[in-house]
Amino acid sequence: MSAYRDMLGKILLQLPSAVESRSYVVMEEVKENGPLALEDWED
Repeated sequence: MSAYRDMLGKILLQLPSAVESRSYVVMEEVKENGPLALEDWED
């Protein structure tokens, strides 16, 4: 993440046409297949 911030601030935002930047956090996939055990799940 720090490498991304460095590249964003030092390269992309220095371009003449760059006015602002927005980043969004994306969660990493932890379980690829099969159901999750939700026996203790309550609404």
